[in-house]
Amino acid sequence: MSGATASDFNKWRDLASIVSLDSLKYIIKDCAAAREAMKGHNPEKYYYYADMCFTYSDELYRRNKVTLDKG
Repeated sequence: MSGATASDFNKWRDLASIVSLDSLKYIIKDCAAAREAMKGHNPEKYYYYADMCFTYSDELYRRNKVTLDKG
């Protein structure tokens, strides 16, 4: 099983922290589609896109949690 490197995670976290909410949702949807397209064909890319999807989803969760905590 392979996937993203520590450098990839850092790059994605940095970008996720500055993109708009709409962009973040689009990226998550795009990553999920890419992950599914690789399922059964390219395990390395499947896990790469799964890692990417998780990283951006984590930022979305963080933003939603901050909003709920303020509300």
